[in-house]
Order: sequence, then structure tokens, then C-alpha cells
Amino acid sequence: MVKKKGMSIETGIKRLSILKEKELISDEIFNDSKELLLKSEMEIFREKSS
Repeated sequence: MVKKKGMSIETGIKRLSILKEKELISDEIFNDSKELLLKSEMEIFREKSS
């Protein structure tokens, strides 16, 4: 059994969406954060593939 650390990308984006809906973060911060989440997932996948 593999234990995962942290939260899934989907959960992170959902949390960001809630913050954006409540106007606690701007669209720009939402988009930048979402992009960073997706890039970090790609980097982790690339490291595991090596």
C-alpha cells in the first residue's frame, strides 16, 4: 500500500475555487496557483518515471 502525502490536485483546485468565489483571492492569484499545482504534479510524475 502506497501512502500519499499532501492533497490531490483536484482538492487543491477546489479549495482555490472556494477562495476565489468568496473573493479572498483574485483571478490572477487563482490562475497562477492552479498553474503551479499542475506543474508540480507534472514534475513529480516525471521524477517517478525516471
